[in-house]
Amino acid sequence: MARLLPLVAIVLLLAGCSVQPAAGPSGSPGASTTASSVAPAPTPSTTPADTVSASASPAVTTIEIQLKDGKVSPNGDRVDLNQGDQFVLDITSDRDDEVHVHGFDKGIEVSAGQHVRVPMTADRTGRFEVESHHPELLIVVLQIR
Repeated sequence: MARLLPLVAIVLLLAGCSVQPAAGPSGSPGASTTASSVAPAPTPSTTPADTVSASASPAVTTIEIQLKDGKVSPNGDRVDLNQGDQFVLDITSDRDDEVHVHGFDKGIEVSAGQHVRVPMTADRTGRFEVESHHPELLIVVLQIR
């Protein structure tokens, strides 16, 4: 009898772990629980090529620039970009000034107390300085590869 008890326990344990076959349209009680727990796989709405191109699109880099009390921030930091990247110069100033992007020949007029956002594309490679003109201070260096 002592040997029979462990054997019965193992058989009951294995029986409880077994998978029951899915019931057909017979209406057996297992059919409704099996059908509700298994959902059909969703049909993709995009092709694999669409998915790759959407995930491969680069994010826009925002460079926040503050001109305040005769100082600039960032103060000569380097920003790494790849050719073709989109970036935005997000400028606020407490005085009238001009921000110049060397190599792009882009001058940006900034009025005191105003907020200016300038979208740009890194369409060339090299090292380009962004400077204020009043006073002449280095704000950021764009390193485009």
